Amino acid sequence: MTDVHIATLSLGSYNGATHLPLVKVPNGYGGITVLEAHLVGPGAGTAIGGLLVTLTDVGTPAVNGTIGSFAGTVVTAAGVPSALTVSSAYVADDYWIGFDQTSGTVPAGTFIVMSYVTGKAA
Repeated sequence: MTDVHIATLSLGSYNGATHLPLVKVPNGYGGITVLEAHLVGPGAGTAIGGLLVTLTDVGTPAVNGTIGSFAGTVVTAAGVPSALTVSSAYVADDYWIGFDQTSGTVPAGTFIVMSYVTGKAA
């Protein structure tokens, strides 16, 4: 049985001007497989089209893949989690996991809770 890990990734206040690196997958451990993730806001925000993405680790991180999207257009509300629809779960060594969005503003204090396993899950 593989151990499931949980990480809380802080977004803070975010206005999709560019992608935001959140956590780096360390080199030499076989990457990770994202099982699920939820975006949680502490209050009302505008409608956002949120994405969990992979970013390169060369110079300024650049988006090079999409892990998944938060179902449709999310409007944050206090304590209401919005689920990620995972489309590409595996993230290789030495890549960043980040947040990007197509519209809207994320309120201050927003975070993502992500469950994952180490390595490439079947």
